[in-house]
Parts: sequence; C-alpha cells; structure tokens
Amino acid sequence: MITNINYNHFYYFWMVSREGSIAKASKSLYLTPQTVSAQISSLEDRLGKKLFKRQGRQLVLTDFGKITKRYADDIFSLAEEWLETTTGDQSEYAQNIKVGISDALPKSLVSKWLLPVLHSKFNVNLTCVDGSQQELLSQLAVHKLDMILADIPIDTQYQLKVYCHEIDKSEIGFFAPKDWVNQFDSPFPQCVTEKKLLLPGKDSPMNRAIEYWLTDNQLQVNIAGHVDDSALMKAFGKNGFGLFPAPLMVKDEVEHNYQVKMIGKIENVFQSFYLITPERKISNSAVNELVAQLIQDHPLKDSKESAS
Repeated sequence: MITNINYNHFYYFWMVSREGSIAKASKSLYLTPQTVSAQISSLEDRLGKKLFKRQGRQLVLTDFGKITKRYADDIFSLAEEWLETTTGDQSEYAQNIKVGISDALPKSLVSKWLLPVLHSKFNVNLTCVDGSQQELLSQLAVHKLDMILADIPIDTQYQLKVYCHEIDKSEIGFFAPKDWVNQFDSPFPQCVTEKKLLLPGKDSPMNRAIEYWLTDNQLQVNIAGHVDDSALMKAFGKNGFGLFPAPLMVKDEVEHNYQVKMIGKIENVFQSFYLITPERKISNSAVNELVAQLIQDHPLKDSKESAS
C-alpha cells in the first residue's frame, strides 16, 4: 500500500506528460534531463507501475500513465487556479473570469450577457475563448474555463458534473439579401423553395427543428450547405449563397450589418441559449456574481447534468 507520494516527482511527471518529452520539460523546470528522468523513475518505483514507455524515439504514456495524468491535470490545474485567485492584496487584485464561447453564438448576445462584468463591484480580468462545445468542455474539465456560453445543452456522454442553465430563448426568422425580397413569386413560407438555404450544423437542435418545420409545411428545398459559425453563415447569406435563419432577438442588428431583410418567422421554432458551469472547489466571487446575474436575468431553466 502506498502511504505517501513525493509531489515534486509527481509534478515532474505532469510536466513531461504535458511537454511530450523529458528534454522539453527539463527546460521548463530548469533542471537537467538526467535529474527529471531519475525523479520519474523514482516515482515509478514508488508506484510499482510504469508511467511512460518508449515507442521508437517517442516517450508515450502507458495506460496507467494516462489515468495518472488525468488526476494530475485536476490537481495542478486547481493549484494554478488557486494561485491566480489568491495572489496579491485581496482588496486590489483582479479576479479572473474565463468564459468559453460557442462558435455558433451571435456575438452581440454574448456581449449583452457579459455586460454585468462592466458594472461588477470587483476588479475583473475577463478572458473569452471561442471554440466548439467539445473543445470548450475539455477546457472546463481541467479548470481552464469558469463557464461556457453555448447554443446546445450539455450532452450526457461527457464525463462531467456541471450545471446547465437555459438563460435565453428567441424565435427564429429567415433572412434574404435585400435585392431578393421583391423577386419572390410566392409568399412566405413557400418562397423559401425558390432559393437555396443555408442552415446550421446538421447535429444542432435548431437545424433539426427547421428541418421538421420544412417537412411539416411540405417545403421541398435546395440546401446550399450547413454552417456552424453563425457569423460566417450570415456573411454567406449577405453575398447571395442562400437564405439563412437567425434569432429575432438580433433581427435589427442582422439586417443592418449584413444588408438583408427578414422574409418571415419560422413558427414554433426557437433558439435556446445556455450557461454551463462546473462544480467548483474554489469559489471566485466575481464568477459567482456573474452566474447569479445571468440566472436572475434569464430564469428560464436550471438543471444539473451529472454523467458518471
């Protein structure tokens, strides 16, 4: 039975697993490669199992090493978070808020949701990271993000314990370039069959809802493509690639910025927006304040997803 671990050795292992080689890790640690190698060998002896194996010239993690790295990620990332949170004069230091933002979200809505940061009583350092939900959840899992703003609720396939709050909801409309509006032979919604359509990603809830709506209305359409990035889809629409959907919450902005006009509302189709937060061991007052403000302003739904 292992009674204690030298956490310096554990940290050296973590650095090597992150850097991918003893040589790179030794530079970051300001130690010789021989020293780092010896300390990891000592840790392996203590654990009674190998953490790395040679694969040609590469040093790769064993199965036990991969499991160990996951725990090391949690331990040392949490330590980094603690240092960020507690360094300096607590009356003056900036509290960090790291927000992951789904690629598909309209950036004007994101800026509206994050507006409370400007009026916070805390000195806040805000960092925003764009990416796919899968990428952002990976960062959330190792404490590199405090929250995620997304257009898709958390998928239970992810091994995470998080809270998923529905913070906003909007009706959806179809938009077209201004010079197309007077060219349609039929009224909405039949006119959508006259032009190609740009739709959200195939796996998105909004895409599935729109496809159901098209089927219910017996509309045979020509789909130009599926685009995850909402800004890119609007840019394509502006340049005549096809009609595109967008939330009515940002109707005026979309029409002004992309020189398009809404041609009709998609009945019974809505876009929901979500705030995803983890169960945190260390409480950040500024983060707590922002989360509370978002939920208070948009008390639509609050559920906890816990995947084992």
